[in-house]
Amino acid sequence: MSPIERKWWFMLPVMTVAAVATLFLLDSANVPNTNPFARGLIFGLCFTSLHRGLSFCIWMGLLWGAPGLADSKLTEGTDRPA
Repeated sequence: MSPIERKWWFMLPVMTVAAVATLFLLDSANVPNTNPFARGLIFGLCFTSLHRGLSFCIWMGLLWGAPGLADSKLTEGTDRPA
């Protein structure tokens, strides 16, 4: 994970959208709630995939929209001279 992906203001919206999208997908697929372990496992797998995908898309958008900001976030914390 990049340093910007660990910030609360980045993580919170991505996790919220991923959770809502996962619940929408589970309801749309009519996944029964009879076995909570199986539903939880499917939720976890879908949530993780959506979270990483959304995070990647937002990070790519940041690289495209503000490359200087993204570059400063990547080099933040490194002590190597350029």
